[in-house]
Amino acid sequence: MSVIELTTFTVADDRVHDMLAARHAMVEAFRADRRGFVAAKLIRLDQHTWLDSVEWTDDAAYDESSAKGANLPEIAAFFGTIDALVEARRGTRYDDAEDGPRAVRTVPYGPHPSQVGELYLPEGEGPFPGVVLVHGGFWTAMWDRRQILAVVVDLLSLGIAVYNVDYRRIGEDGGGWPGTFLDIAAAVDTMAGIDPAVDPERIVIVGHSAGGHLAAWAGLRAGLPAGAVGADPVARPVGVVSLSGVLDLVAADDEKFGISLQDMDAEPIWGAPPPARPDAWPAVAAAVADGIVPLLVGAHAREDAERMAGTSPAHMRAGDVPVLAVHGDADEAVPASYSRAFAEAITAQGGQVEYVEYAGARHFDTVDPANPAIWPAVREWIAERLG
Repeated sequence: MSVIELTTFTVADDRVHDMLAARHAMVEAFRADRRGFVAAKLIRLDQHTWLDSVEWTDDAAYDESSAKGANLPEIAAFFGTIDALVEARRGTRYDDAEDGPRAVRTVPYGPHPSQVGELYLPEGEGPFPGVVLVHGGFWTAMWDRRQILAVVVDLLSLGIAVYNVDYRRIGEDGGGWPGTFLDIAAAVDTMAGIDPAVDPERIVIVGHSAGGHLAAWAGLRAGLPAGAVGADPVARPVGVVSLSGVLDLVAADDEKFGISLQDMDAEPIWGAPPPARPDAWPAVAAAVADGIVPLLVGAHAREDAERMAGTSPAHMRAGDVPVLAVHGDADEAVPASYSRAFAEAITAQGGQVEYVEYAGARHFDTVDPANPAIWPAVREWIAERLG
């Protein structure tokens, strides 16, 4: 799934040679400087008019590039040869599917390039129940929403609208405390009026890994005190699903969870997607010697118990939203003990938690729709909550 940027411009006869000469350096500068740049093709429409078709991996990458403008000399040199801009537009993107192309609508919930989600609607008029889908990746900027598109496709097959969201993450401006939490709260609340075809009274939040933590936090935030980050939700979910979630930040902090990110050359775990933004990794690696949790919440657990009571699902107040927590006992990235601790703590308060631990399951098994043991049970649980 891509964004196609279509720009039509004119070039005077005496500058065509200069424009073509500057083209290669401009494209190479884009490859080096612009996250998400895929390819560019220049098409001559007539003697003076040219069409530039540029492909980006997603809307956020396109927006980031647009904000940079002619920030490098090679890019400025190319733009300097252009006589006049005729038109610039962003192409409508379609996802390929077995039943034909499917339109995808990008819906921002804030001004930052990462404050955005992609809304997928099933065929028909609705109203459809909805899922807010939250990806993982250690809450860092290296990984984004594209890593769990298979889940999007599967949920659509059930007649569920899916809002697959990004959020400001560690390694980019505004990521961590409180930005990451504010973004998830805003993304979920956007479901209250995102589209007339989506029923705001039938919403489930689903998250994987770090996204499982954020999904559980969002489901419990109705119990936060007034004035706390994330308090007073607008959209009220009817269920939450945490898949391999980091649900106990206190334990994760004690164990320096995320310190593995220091080794950028480590062999990735089974099923892990390549980083969408490898350029963000060095800064994270340099900052994570004490674990990722203090980078996320701005403090160690021992330093701010109140902060943990408002951010760690295992230490939050139980609410009335049912939660399904799924974990594999062979998880290589997030210990199953984090989900166990959450289930025990919320159950002890009288909360509604169903915890299922799968023998031999690895970290990405829980978001694999082809997994015959795990995924059918997850989709059945979601379907039951959404009616």
